[in-house]
Amino acid sequence: MFSNVMINEDEMAIKEGPQYLLFFLQSHLFALKAEQIVEIVELPEITKVPWMKECVKGVCNIRGSVVGVIDPAKCLMDKDFIQSQKSSLVIVHVEHQGRKQKVGMIVDEVFEIEVFEQSELQKVPEYGLPVDFTCIESMVPYQDDFIPMLSIERVIDIESLSKRVDHEN
Repeated sequence: MFSNVMINEDEMAIKEGPQYLLFFLQSHLFALKAEQIVEIVELPEITKVPWMKECVKGVCNIRGSVVGVIDPAKCLMDKDFIQSQKSSLVIVHVEHQGRKQKVGMIVDEVFEIEVFEQSELQKVPEYGLPVDFTCIESMVPYQDDFIPMLSIERVIDIESLSKRVDHEN
């Protein structure tokens, strides 16, 4: 027997629009355009590179390619990453000097893929956010909250991250 359940047509409509990866950094939920993501992998062993900024954790080997690894929580919130079983590496494409480069971003947990329509994107307030507002493209409503959508080009500023840091010993 089937029950007679009424379904609202709006609930049946599939949202159309760009897909976004939702993920956690330091217990904060963030969004990132899925089109910028190359792949998501289990957190590999990371080899430290001397003289790099603190948010650059080093490099890793992804199927024979060397990929730079950053800790966006360190870059954005000055908080150190703490590895857990749910930690992942999100490999993204970042354009620098006309070339696409793969960069790995350590995230605490990959949450889900969500579709947000262009009309849902909201202006970013210039205060009260857990990170620098210039690193956020827009805010998107999710459940009863708003999620910051990161600007990958501002978070992973290759020019700035490429500058060597001198450490005196």
